Amino acid sequence: MSATDYNSRTADKFVVRLPDGLRADIEAAANAGDRSMNSVFIQAVRQYLDGQNRQQILLDALANTVTTPISTEIMHIDARVQMVMNSARYEWLRDRGRVSNINSDLCAVSDGTVYFGQDLDQNVDDAIRLARLEELHPCAD
Repeated sequence: MSATDYNSRTADKFVVRLPDGLRADIEAAANAGDRSMNSVFIQAVRQYLDGQNRQQILLDALANTVTTPISTEIMHIDARVQMVMNSARYEWLRDRGRVSNINSDLCAVSDGTVYFGQDLDQNVDDAIRLARLEELHPCAD
């Protein structure tokens, strides 16, 4: 509805009972924004309803992402040993006694970008997550 189509005499009306002090709060917000109390109230209701809709969309999206069952397969002993060794290697490399400057002595290069310190950790973590997602949800090429 455009501003020229709006007629306050024929618009829907709804009586609202306000708790003590809320009318004064609405009036103060209206005065501060050089607006009517009605427009402040309408904006607040719309923001609340939009927030409820966004919250439901996010909850639905979250519910859809957790529908993939978690694998309950028992990890083979060789895979466990490999995981422990990888962890031990990484801890050894990250040990400040063996690397004098953790932010510059240890690095990796990927697609022409050099990663150090926290960027290296983030890059490795992202690659691990991506590999796991691709494993759970293989793309049809």
